[in-house]
Amino acid sequence: MEETVKIFKNFVGLRALLVLSIGFGSVLTLTRCTMTVIGGGVTAGAMARKEKTVGESISDMALAKRVAWCLYKFSPDVYARVGVNVQEGEVLLTGTLPSTFKIDRVEMAVWKIKHVKQVYNNIERSDIPPIRNYAGDAWITSQIKAKLLKLPGVRALNFTIRTVNNIVYILGIARTQDELDKVIDIASHVKGAARVVSYIRLSGETKAS
Repeated sequence: MEETVKIFKNFVGLRALLVLSIGFGSVLTLTRCTMTVIGGGVTAGAMARKEKTVGESISDMALAKRVAWCLYKFSPDVYARVGVNVQEGEVLLTGTLPSTFKIDRVEMAVWKIKHVKQVYNNIERSDIPPIRNYAGDAWITSQIKAKLLKLPGVRALNFTIRTVNNIVYILGIARTQDELDKVIDIASHVKGAARVVSYIRLSGETKAS
């Protein structure tokens, strides 16, 4: 049993590394927060934040591993159905669970993990496990990343992109409002993107109360 736990923890660490590497920097989220609808199906919440450092990326990797392990301890089914991304201590949760009670309990459990600063909970209630269009989602994500890399005035490494069933989630730090607007505009105009949910924060501003 002890050996099994050790093997699983190593697997969780690898999964966390892959999740954090796929995005521009790192990712993870889960908590209910106020969001403002911006135009064509774009959801956003911009707050103050400094740009991410290498040390913070390493810390996020460790935190992602702890969150994944927490989900598995909650139940293997939760671990299988909930996706996690982490950036600068902020955790993004996506997927489906069969009840709002379980969704809230998972969020509360994640909030109790040391160094979790924020949880963006996008878990939906459904009795049916999520059916992912992995190829389509990966294509949308790759198109957004490629466009951001070529866009003047945008520091692509400051943003993490995750697409789940054609819904695009973005975490990161924008140096200016113009940069933030450019990122959202690019994401919302990629073919196949049904909606954009933005948790991008602005650098150098006082956090909104």
